Amino acid sequence: TTMDCRVRFEIRGTAAGGAYIHGRIRLAEEKFNGTTSIAADDNIYVDKAYIGIPFNDAFTLEGGKYRVSYGNGFMYDDIGLAGFRGIYAADGIQVIPFLEVQSEGQVNGIPQDILEDNDSYRFGAALTVTSIENWSMGAIAAYDTDDRVENQIVDGVSTATGNGNADGFWGSVFAKGTIAEVFGLEGEFAYAENGVTLDKVQGAGTDDGYGGYVRGSWSMDALTLALDLGFTKDGFAPDPFYGFVMLGGEEPIGALSIGGSAVDMYWAGLRVNYAVTEALSLTGNLVYADADTNDDFPADQTDRVFDAMEISGVLKYAVSKGCTFSWYAGYLAPSYDGRLDSVLED
Repeated sequence: TTMDCRVRFEIRGTAAGGAYIHGRIRLAEEKFNGTTSIAADDNIYVDKAYIGIPFNDAFTLEGGKYRVSYGNGFMYDDIGLAGFRGIYAADGIQVIPFLEVQSEGQVNGIPQDILEDNDSYRFGAALTVTSIENWSMGAIAAYDTDDRVENQIVDGVSTATGNGNADGFWGSVFAKGTIAEVFGLEGEFAYAENGVTLDKVQGAGTDDGYGGYVRGSWSMDALTLALDLGFTKDGFAPDPFYGFVMLGGEEPIGALSIGGSAVDMYWAGLRVNYAVTEALSLTGNLVYADADTNDDFPADQTDRVFDAMEISGVLKYAVSKGCTFSWYAGYLAPSYDGRLDSVLED
């Protein structure tokens, strides 16, 4: 049992001509320990600080430190970046070209990178189309370029740094919509070349990573039923936001991530949501997942060969307007490869 807290302070301002600023200060993200929060380096820090300049009704340029989400959130959700992006939106089409700095060579602490000004950049574009009735769809395509050295040379001796050689393409296609107002359908398919890292998304082993999901749903009055079917291959890991309660999902009692670690994973999850009142809603999940180490991974990762069953629920109650209390409960039962019977307990 642990207690922790965080406070976020938003700052927004708009000039007479329409240019705007947005900042966010994060305060004291730590466990309760009864002492004044002054020692930790990250007790006060900024994760948003950017300016926006609207050139006309259709195009706005943003630059600075920002957080972005693209697609349905399977690959790219609320990721912190620093750079420039243009936002063009007109006639049901949105196009966002971007150029972002992953690592600035002058401040990464590696002498050779500082001398040669070796940087790591990300550039690409995101397209979303909403002009089709009840549907949105689009694609993301980008390339990461990494000029940092993999090994720095100090006095003629090579020292591993773990940086460099993270070049590669990544992207996804996505769609989301409704049919006859009661049926919903959404999905996303994503790909990341081996070595590319997007938050926690990457290929692992010797192959490129890829994955995807499809979700069908049916709604009637206060009841919604949804079925998720998904997979990851060769270590691909979706954004931590995607998932359920104990399997993925970034919830407080999350116990197992989806994909990653050179794993091929398949899952099926049934979600049931019922709105008891306008203030109270209940959600139940029944999920089955199967994971196997991908064949070409060089290590014998027997602890990544398993299947797992999740039974979980969420209760959400609106205490007042803008304030929600949530209660999570879950049970996760993994069954590991028999070769680990003397090491791991199911």
